[in-house]
Amino acid sequence: MSKNLLLDSGFWFALYDSRDQYHEEAQILADLLDFHNLVIPWPSLYETLNTRFVRRRIWLDRFTDYLTRGNTVILADEPFRQNALDSLLGKNFACRSYSLVDAVLRLVIQDPGVRIDAIITFYPADFHEICAVKGVELISS
Repeated sequence: MSKNLLLDSGFWFALYDSRDQYHEEAQILADLLDFHNLVIPWPSLYETLNTRFVRRRIWLDRFTDYLTRGNTVILADEPFRQNALDSLLGKNFACRSYSLVDAVLRLVIQDPGVRIDAIITFYPADFHEICAVKGVELISS
């Protein structure tokens, strides 16, 4: 049965950059992408498709292949943006130690209207407790 995999931005950098400390692990985990549905929230696209990344045509072409597959969902961030921002600006201290992108990913995991079965990340501490509460598998090195 296919799982819905939420993909953290750090995974994409590790997958394509051979100098990244998690490159070998990302290469192994990339096999999962062929068998499961990919959920990529817009903030992850903003973070991943930075100037350094898009200047490397081979990285961009390979990433485009994943984005255009039938099993990939690019998830809108509108339902999550304000709550994520509020959490970082002090109205809710729960996510204060996370980046804005990670705050959005955490809210995606919490949303009962979005099915997330697992998250691939190399920063499990940022997601450990929310995954445990929501029964989401944490896939990391």
